[in-house]
Amino acid sequence: MVLAGLRRRFYLPKNAWVLALSASIWNIGGTMANPYQSVFFSIVGADAVLIGYLLAMSSGVTAIMQLVGGYVADAWGRKKVIVAFSFLSATSAFLFIFTSQSLLLVLPVMLSSIAGIYGPAFNATLTESMEPGLRARGLVTFTLVTSLPSVVFPYMGGRLMQTFGTYDGLRIAFFMSGLFGVIGVSYRALRLKETYAGSETEKKKKGIVGLVFGFFKDNAYVLRNSSGEAKKLLIYSVLASAGTGMTVPYTSLYLVGVVGLPPEFYGVLTNVAGLITVVLLLPASRIIERIGLRRSAIYASVSVPVNQLIFVNAKGRDDFVAWTAIGGASGALLGPSLTALQADHSPQEMRGRLMALFSVFSLITAVPASIFGGYLYGKLGPLASFMASVPIFLLASLTLARIGEPEKRAPELDLIVGKDVRRQLD
Repeated sequence: MVLAGLRRRFYLPKNAWVLALSASIWNIGGTMANPYQSVFFSIVGADAVLIGYLLAMSSGVTAIMQLVGGYVADAWGRKKVIVAFSFLSATSAFLFIFTSQSLLLVLPVMLSSIAGIYGPAFNATLTESMEPGLRARGLVTFTLVTSLPSVVFPYMGGRLMQTFGTYDGLRIAFFMSGLFGVIGVSYRALRLKETYAGSETEKKKKGIVGLVFGFFKDNAYVLRNSSGEAKKLLIYSVLASAGTGMTVPYTSLYLVGVVGLPPEFYGVLTNVAGLITVVLLLPASRIIERIGLRRSAIYASVSVPVNQLIFVNAKGRDDFVAWTAIGGASGALLGPSLTALQADHSPQEMRGRLMALFSVFSLITAVPASIFGGYLYGKLGPLASFMASVPIFLLASLTLARIGEPEKRAPELDLIVGKDVRRQLD
């Protein structure tokens, strides 16, 4: 009975479990290096403007790859593209080990961006493996499984920098990222099952030529025929990405390089944010199920500009800890509710392409946003980019407030769905 209760509370079907466990293993290494990526860029000679251009290039290439990836996921199926390009993404981390000049950063950044083609297939496989009535709960459980094992490893990345020096410490961190990535993706390749075999019509198109001519037309069709609510979610993605692109790449640069926080303390802040997110995921799932996806996403979204104001007005470590705590709490509520909203407004036959468009619009927006943020940071002062993001995040929240709840089911219907799923689990 206890085991059955846990399985109901931590809802995660088999395919979603494979994706979660493989991502969890990968994250153990990735979280040692990823929080300090901009610091590594700076160490090998990139200034804030060049970092902005590098990240803009990454976003632009990833946007193109995800656009193609959404089409491939719906045309050819999910598993092949997930496995092949997951391996490419994992191994790209090894290239940082041999990077000693800023221009060489183009190679690992480009390779990792090309590997982004598997993102739409991953998201489609994850969401369509879950019962719609329990999708938010499943996404919470997915986030819990992928985040919990790695919450302490950003601190380990900081310790590596303190022990071996910034450059050599981060080279070790990138090696660990590649190693754990290969281990996690190998498990994914062995255990993942196909959830959607693809369209027979699209499979008959001739090779890459058919894809190139087909996917532009097809994605235009998906965009035209998506619901009004999906279009609003696309607008929200654009605005949120603009604010994020202007700030996230420069957070570690500001805290470590300008404020002077020790790298391991920045690692602790990252650990705290991750731990708070993990601890609050289960209460967040109850909140989402009780008040609905839409209101959950709105409440979490509104906290983002407030937290930015806390960041720019921070006077000491206690203020940065408060900023971290609010960010972690917001992430616990916003991530699952927003992803579930996107999935619920995407019919299965075009879910891969529509989920890809959410990412593509965000990534395209991140191209000018990263460049603009770099110029603000480098030319007007380190806090300029963070201040400029506040009204953008506010506008994003207002856009999200205009989106309706996906489908209002009667409470008794939710109970029926829950019983059906519980019957399957038991």
